[in-house]
Amino acid sequence: MRRRRKQGGIAVLALAVAIALNGQALPAEASTAAAPAGQQADGQGFVTTAEQAIKSVKALGFVDTDGSKLRAIAVEYDRPIAAKAVSKDAFAVEDYGMTLSEKDLTQGSAPGAVEKVYVNDAPAVSAAGGTSSGRYVIIEVNTDYQAGRFPRSYAITMAAGVKQCKAIHTADGFILPSEQAVTNYTQKTYIGYDPQTGKDRAPEYYHYANEGAYTIAGLEGYQLYTIEDGTAFHATHCFDEANGQYWDLDLPYALYVPADYDPQKSYGLVLHIHDAGSMSSDPRLTLTESQAAANYASEAFQSLAKANGLAGVIVLCPAIAEFYPMDAAHPDYELRMARDNWTLSCAEPAIWQLMDKITKEYHIDPDRIYGSGQSMGGMTVMAMAAQRDNYFAALLPMSCKWGNNFNKDFPFNGARYYSMPADGTIVWQNDSDGRPVDYRNWFYLVSDDNILYLNTAQENTEYRVLYEDLAGVKVPRRSLVLDDKTTAAKRSAAIRRLVAEPNETGIYQAVLTGNVSHMSAWFYGHGTPACYDWLLKQTRKTEMARPKLPLDRPFALAEQQKKTADHIYSVDRKDSSKVVYYPTGRRGAGTRGYNSGVTALGSTASLPPGWQPSFAAKTEGKGSTDAVH
Repeated sequence: MRRRRKQGGIAVLALAVAIALNGQALPAEASTAAAPAGQQADGQGFVTTAEQAIKSVKALGFVDTDGSKLRAIAVEYDRPIAAKAVSKDAFAVEDYGMTLSEKDLTQGSAPGAVEKVYVNDAPAVSAAGGTSSGRYVIIEVNTDYQAGRFPRSYAITMAAGVKQCKAIHTADGFILPSEQAVTNYTQKTYIGYDPQTGKDRAPEYYHYANEGAYTIAGLEGYQLYTIEDGTAFHATHCFDEANGQYWDLDLPYALYVPADYDPQKSYGLVLHIHDAGSMSSDPRLTLTESQAAANYASEAFQSLAKANGLAGVIVLCPAIAEFYPMDAAHPDYELRMARDNWTLSCAEPAIWQLMDKITKEYHIDPDRIYGSGQSMGGMTVMAMAAQRDNYFAALLPMSCKWGNNFNKDFPFNGARYYSMPADGTIVWQNDSDGRPVDYRNWFYLVSDDNILYLNTAQENTEYRVLYEDLAGVKVPRRSLVLDDKTTAAKRSAAIRRLVAEPNETGIYQAVLTGNVSHMSAWFYGHGTPACYDWLLKQTRKTEMARPKLPLDRPFALAEQQKKTADHIYSVDRKDSSKVVYYPTGRRGAGTRGYNSGVTALGSTASLPPGWQPSFAAKTEGKGSTDAVH
C-alpha cells in the first residue's frame, strides 16, 4: 500500500532522490509540489521508499554438493521495474554464504556475493538475463564454493535480506533507497543434544527463512509423509538393542516415485539414510543435507537406471528424529541408530518395516535394491546388510565406521545391551543360500557384498586388516587427493580406475585425503557421478554367485602380532607412544566371536578391537574385559 504524505514532504523527498542519483536533475514532474508524494498528479510520477515498494523477498535455492544453497533472491516490487533501472551496485544483500569464512570452505571463495542483477516477470532465475521490464528484481549470488559442513537446517541457508542502495526510477516515479534491509527470516534459537554427555548443548542463534518465503529446486518429485499431517509410517513392535524392549513409533519419510511410473515395469529402489547431525522428524532435512536425494531423483540418475535395464528408480529417505515421545514414562526416547557403540535403536527395524511396505506397494526388482548412507546412515545400512544376507544389490556408505561384530551378551560401561532377535521376518535366520547363520558375524556375511566405501584417511580400516590376515584377501583401494582444484570429472576418473581393479570380493575403498573432513567426504562422494554409475551396474545376482570369504569359524590370534601403520587402531592424543593395534588374526581362522572396537556414547571408556568378555564378571553393569593390544 502506498503511504500518503503531506504536501510539504515532497521537497525533502525530491532532494533525497537527487542526492541518491548522485546529483542528477529530477524530471519536472518529480519536483512539482502540486501533488502529495505517494500518489499520482495529473498522470505524473510520485516518490516513495523501498520499504513501501518492496512487497516480498523470496529465496530461490537448490541442492548443491554441500546441501541446500541460495542461488538467487527475488525481490518483488509493487510496480514494474525497467531493466535499465537496476544494477549490481543498486543492492546489498545478506545471506548464509556471507556468514562463512575461508576456514569454513573446502573450495571456492566469496560465498553468497552478488553476481548478477536483472528484472524478470516471474520470481525465477532467467538464463536469458531476464525481461525488459518486470515486477521482480532477481539478484543472483555466487554459488561456486563448497562448505565443509551442512548447517542446522535448510531454512538457515534460505535466509536472506535485501537493501536497496540507490534510487530507482520507474514509469510511476522514484523509489528511494532502503533505510533498513527487507528480510524473509525470523531469528530462532537452536538447542542441540550432546550424546556424549546426555545433556543439551549451549544455545545457538540463527536466521531461519519463514515458511513460504523460499523454494528449493530439485526436490519437486518427493512426496513427504509426516507426523504432523498424519501420513508418517506407523511401525509396530520394533526391538531396541539398548534395553531389549519393543516399541511402536511413527516414522516420517520422503518418497520419490518417477512421474511415469508403470506398475507393469520393474524399478530399482534406493534406501538413503542421513547422518546423526540431521536427526529430525522433518523429511526435508534428509533431502537437503547433501546432494544424495536430489541426485537420485534427477533426470540424469533416472536415465542412467534406464540405461542399466530398469524403468527407473524409486527413492526412500526416512527421517529419524533425535527423540520420540513413546509414552508418558518415555517422553524423550532416543532414536539415534548405530549409536557409536554396538546398539541399534528401534528406528532401524522400523525402517525394515517401511522397506517391506514399499516393496509390496511398488513393482521393485528384488535384485536391484540399493543402500546409501552417510555417517550414522552408512553404519545403519551396513548393519542392515548382515541382517538380511544379500538383500541389497550394492551399498554406497560414506564417512562411517566399518565394524559391526559385537557380542551384546555382556554389559559395558554400566549398561546392558541386547541382540536383536533373528525372527525370520525383520532379521533373517538364514543366509541367501538357505543355511542357518548368525547375523552378528558381520564381516563374514558382507564379504560377498558389492560395496563402494568412501571414507577419510583416519577412519576405520578394520575389515581390510581382518580380510588380509585371516583370508589373504586384499580389498582394492585408491586415494582421492582433494584440493581447491578437484573436479567431479577427476574424481570420477579415479573411481572408475578403482572399480576396474581385480578383486576377490565385491568391495572397494576410496580414501579421501587433503582438504576434506568427516562431513565434506560425503559432499565429494555424492558429487562424483562415477559412484552412481558403479552402483546401478550392481545386482544381487552377482553377490549370490560370489563365494563368501571362509570366515564362518571362530576367531584366533596369530602367533606374531603386526604393528604396522595399517594395523593402528588409535593413538593417544597426549602420548603418541601409546598405540593400540588391530589384532592380527591367524590365517585360516574366522570372524565368529570377534568383537570390533567400541567407545560407548557418554563415556571415555573404550574396548579395543578383539576384546574378549571375562566370564568371571557377569554382574549387571560391571562387565570387565580382556583386551587384545
